[in-house]
Amino acid sequence: MEGNDMKKRFAAAGTGLTAGALAAMMAMNTFAAQVTEDKAKSIALGHAGHTSDQVTYIRSLIGADDGWVVYDVKFLTADYREYEYEINAADGMILSIDYEAKAPAASRSASSSVSLERAKELSLEHAGQKAEDVTFVKLENEYEHGRTIYDIDFCTADNKEYKYEVNGSTGEIIGWEYDIKKSLAPGAEGGVSRQTGAVSGIEEAKAIAVKQAGLSLSDVAWGEVKTDYEDGRMVYEGEFFCGSMEYEFEIDAATGQVKKWEMESIYD
Repeated sequence: MEGNDMKKRFAAAGTGLTAGALAAMMAMNTFAAQVTEDKAKSIALGHAGHTSDQVTYIRSLIGADDGWVVYDVKFLTADYREYEYEINAADGMILSIDYEAKAPAASRSASSSVSLERAKELSLEHAGQKAEDVTFVKLENEYEHGRTIYDIDFCTADNKEYKYEVNGSTGEIIGWEYDIKKSLAPGAEGGVSRQTGAVSGIEEAKAIAVKQAGLSLSDVAWGEVKTDYEDGRMVYEGEFFCGSMEYEFEIDAATGQVKKWEMESIYD
């Protein structure tokens, strides 16, 4: 949540969830490997408590983020609630969630009757956490769009991150984020390749790329693969094709980590 227009990344279930519902729902991430786009949408909708005919999709795409191959599924409901999910493309695990209630301006009030302590309690209840188990990293209130908003950020000892926006007048949670990626060990199954060690050349970079796609060198046709520099670091970047799919990648030459990863149909 940054400034007056909090950036939303991968939204989540409505704030009508009962206390601790967020923590409980996170335990439901048990899906087969190689999740399809339709499956990712289904996971997001099921978690949010909606069906496809109740939402308008803003985007649904696959790419790399923080070392994970993920589906970015974002949608909006008829009552102006925006949801955005980041879903592991390998196993369907929900890696991060954002939610924002985009209420019409006429419904907003500038008065503040909810205390900061109460806003903290509401945030912790929604996250299924206790005050003694978290570290608060941000506790602020601001005047935004004619209303008082509390910004409350905290994290757990195992690096799960939570960010909340609470309406100071009604106590409604109008925005929240959940991110689990930092709590997962590097190299956890389903993440983008995190091998360490310098890449010996283009052929090894190709081998890393096809392994990331779950393919073999004999399965693919290669486009251009070359070295380049990004932020002062040498990278291998290129593309290859398998059937009707096109893959693009960027690999750190010093570590072998896949930094960027995209895949799409050649017909798109």
